[in-house]
Amino acid sequence: MQLPFQSISPRLVRPLRFGLVGLSGIVVNSAILWVLVRELHLAVTLGSVLATEVAILSNFLLNDRWTFRGARVRTFMQRLVRFNGVALGGMAITAGMLTVLASYTHLQLLFANLLAVGAATGWNYIVNSRWTWRSQQSAGGDVHILPPAACRLPTADTEVIV
Repeated sequence: MQLPFQSISPRLVRPLRFGLVGLSGIVVNSAILWVLVRELHLAVTLGSVLATEVAILSNFLLNDRWTFRGARVRTFMQRLVRFNGVALGGMAITAGMLTVLASYTHLQLLFANLLAVGAATGWNYIVNSRWTWRSQQSAGGDVHILPPAACRLPTADTEVIV
């Protein structure tokens, strides 16, 4: 019997898992928001911030244990702080893009939100996969220090050392 992810290209498994975790975050966010605003009567803005942070923490735990389980080189707290920072950047992208799309393009609100969330998801995946869960080995492999002689830029009549 073949499991669902066995027939998918290995290059697509991680982004697919990241997306599924993101969908679970939407459910967590919506449920927490509903309880905080409708049941506990918190202000919408405060409820939204708290619900978003709970969803970010939920997404981090799921991504850390499932999506990026083989890429855990940094400490738990380092990964958590990085993920949270990236997610807050994604939240800013979503809010900014949604504001622009809803205000200037006259797109329907939910469609504009879907586009904005899609852009933020791309940001979140790329930055998290390259920064939050990037191994120390690959991090070191990307840095190239050139010797001083290689840093000379030719000009018309002299060389400038950078």
